[in-house]
Amino acid sequence: MKMAIARKPNSKPKPPVTDDAADAFIAGAAKPTAPAITEAAEDGPRKSPVMLRFDRALLAKVDAAAKRRGISRSAWIQFTVSRALDAGEG
Repeated sequence: MKMAIARKPNSKPKPPVTDDAADAFIAGAAKPTAPAITEAAEDGPRKSPVMLRFDRALLAKVDAAAKRRGISRSAWIQFTVSRALDAGEG
């Protein structure tokens, strides 16, 4: 014997929303605020997006190296640049 699965019917119909109720709801919503930037926040692990252009062959090598390590392209580039700078290059 097979049973059909059906959605539970709404037992209480909802009243229509008036424009005044919608305006009151919107007015009561919290306004988003931008976080204050302090010197301590600037020293944190904040990352900035950077656009780089690579030769396609070089990018393929970067992707292969990142895949071998099991990390993203971005993580591999950050790791490699960090390692080079720690070694005194630059």
